[in-house]
Amino acid sequence: MSDIDALTVGSIPAEHGGMHVPMKPISVDRAKTIATEKNLKPGKVRGTSEIEFTRGGSPRVEIIDWPEFEQILAQKGLEIHEGGGFMKLMKKM
Repeated sequence: MSDIDALTVGSIPAEHGGMHVPMKPISVDRAKTIATEKNLKPGKVRGTSEIEFTRGGSPRVEIIDWPEFEQILAQKGLEIHEGGGFMKLMKKM
């Protein structure tokens, strides 16, 4: 796997033509607004409790409702971070 393949969303190093964009925690309400603007939905990888944002085109990811998404966030100790127009799920610090 190359360095570029292993990067997290929003942090492309300068040597690959990007720059590090700081990620900041945001509320679920703010994430809903961003998701609506970007046509994203809350999703869960089928057969797991792994959650992500999705456009709904992948057969491996099922669209779930926001209450279920929030419940899994809480159970896993996750929060939503945003930076440079990207959202990412991260462990709470």
